Amino acid sequence: MIQSGGTKLLRALNRFLDHLEEWLIATMIAAATSLIFVAVLHRYGAGLSIDIAKWAEARNLAFLAVPARAVFVWLAALDLSWAQELCIYMFIWMAKFGAAYGVRTGIHVGVDVLVNQLPGGSRRRVITFGLLCGALFTAIVG
Repeated sequence: MIQSGGTKLLRALNRFLDHLEEWLIATMIAAATSLIFVAVLHRYGAGLSIDIAKWAEARNLAFLAVPARAVFVWLAALDLSWAQELCIYMFIWMAKFGAAYGVRTGIHVGVDVLVNQLPGGSRRRVITFGLLCGALFTAIVG
């Protein structure tokens, strides 16, 4: 079967978008996981270092208290309060890109039993309304 230039271009564009979405999703998963891991290490490291410093000071162990307090001061100066918020947004965008990828590849679960029962004109309006709601949500998150 001979394909026209437009069909080949469309297939190439779809393949590019598939790979782009795969890379975006994988990159965001890796970045969010790494960021949360660092934030948790930071939180526990700060708490543990101050506990060690207090324990060592109570026992007059300056050789242990001073470095532990220095580690606490250094960790306390690092502000990672934004990490959780960023991860929430990254997971929202991962879900959006994943849903778009799933719809394009035909693996996205859709519940359209009621929509398919509607007559043609009503079905088109309900589908358009649903798409506009999704676009509005994406714009608000963006």
